[in-house]
Amino acid sequence: MVKTISKMKIIFTIAFLFVICLFPEKIHAQKPESAESVFVKTVEAILGNSCLRKKNFGIKIHSLERNKTLYSVYSDRLFAPASNVKLLTTAIALKRLGPDYRFKTGLYATTPVDGETLRGDIYIKGFGDPNLVSEQMWLLVKELKNIPLRKVHGDIIADESFFDNNLRVKTWNKKGGVEAYNAPLGALSFNFNTVTVHITPGEKLGDRPVVVVDPNIEFIRVDNRARTVSKSKRSRLIVNRIDRGGHNAITISGVISVNHVRETYYLNITEPVYYAASVFKEYLRQAGVEVTGKVRVGFVPEGAYELLSHSSMPLSLILRGLNKFSNNFVAEQILKTIGADIYGPPGTTLNGLRAMDEYMQFLKYKPEGFSILDGSGLSRQNRLSSDQIVSVLQDMYADLGVYPEFISALGVMGRDGNVLKRMNGHNSAERARVKTGTLNFVSALSGYFQSADGERFAFSMLMNDLKCSNRQAKRLQDRIVREGLKFKRMN
Repeated sequence: MVKTISKMKIIFTIAFLFVICLFPEKIHAQKPESAESVFVKTVEAILGNSCLRKKNFGIKIHSLERNKTLYSVYSDRLFAPASNVKLLTTAIALKRLGPDYRFKTGLYATTPVDGETLRGDIYIKGFGDPNLVSEQMWLLVKELKNIPLRKVHGDIIADESFFDNNLRVKTWNKKGGVEAYNAPLGALSFNFNTVTVHITPGEKLGDRPVVVVDPNIEFIRVDNRARTVSKSKRSRLIVNRIDRGGHNAITISGVISVNHVRETYYLNITEPVYYAASVFKEYLRQAGVEVTGKVRVGFVPEGAYELLSHSSMPLSLILRGLNKFSNNFVAEQILKTIGADIYGPPGTTLNGLRAMDEYMQFLKYKPEGFSILDGSGLSRQNRLSSDQIVSVLQDMYADLGVYPEFISALGVMGRDGNVLKRMNGHNSAERARVKTGTLNFVSALSGYFQSADGERFAFSMLMNDLKCSNRQAKRLQDRIVREGLKFKRMN
């Protein structure tokens, strides 16, 4: 019996080997696909969506730990990156200025304070602070009041000479609307050079709605022609900002339903330096410091002494506002500051771009191989590849001196910033840290993610000439990120 079983084993073994020799492909077909192969096929299926039917996109997903690309398609082609340009601005700012860099706003005088009175002009000079917001202005005013100072017999003179006088980037749309993202630039600026307008329905039908403007200063005047209508009618408000020369007019027309919730609008302003100095004067008044003169634009004279110097929060925290909410104004202010730091004041966009070009060349890219024309990505003429953006992400990942601040400035998918509502139902979404980019028919997403088995990746997805809405393009990007989060190698 034992001999019979042994013979049968030999016969079966010989038969199996015979089948392998005759039909090797049958045997190999039974081998399971690798995780990498499955991932590639899944991503390619996602990219087959009609939204991307012009194939005008570039994608790269690169393992930072293995230094090996997991997926790549058209990654060397140049595309409009939109706000993904801010990744470069952030990288250069951290490397050049440092995470602890603080922007200065200086107050100067030519005569000493005598008995809590300054008999002469007070000068306020900006050094590019992109985050001189209401809270910071109040701190500046309180610091001045505590000198102590109670009265200024003179004017407030605002100095913006740390930057050049170009309020806009030349490659932006020349017409430039009143939207907050189109705010002008300036070495002395306040609240991102925007004004906030709150509108509440009137108490009864026919009433003008209640309008509250912040800040409430003489430079900002309201022309309210809107009406309150019955709750059965749809609210249709038109809120605009008009430059009237000596002031900005906020015009409000249309109708608002009597039961409508409070509406809030953010509009940019003109004449940033005059705007900031006017707010400074008003805050002084509210703090009990009287200024007898007016607001003027000028220069700090030679021989003036520094009353005090106010410092911003550190650059590392400012960069969070820049990237999590994609603030164009902050990006361009930082770019000009980089230009001033490297080449000397006045800070200019061109000098900031010179620093960008040098950084890209440091990453081994030739000048003719990319095009960067601003620090925010608002210019439609910018051109970068997914390869190039991933190179920036790799370079920052390798530099422990700045990497923690760099990644903490990115949006946490599904958790904060302008990706708060993206993938917020995914329980691993926080393992993706990203920067978005959006223009008409352009959508981009780049950053880092950690796979299911802990492997870290840098990625960049640049999509141009979309044949669908940006919302649909974002869904495709999110699907790819989700595949990355659950990716797990088999060995």
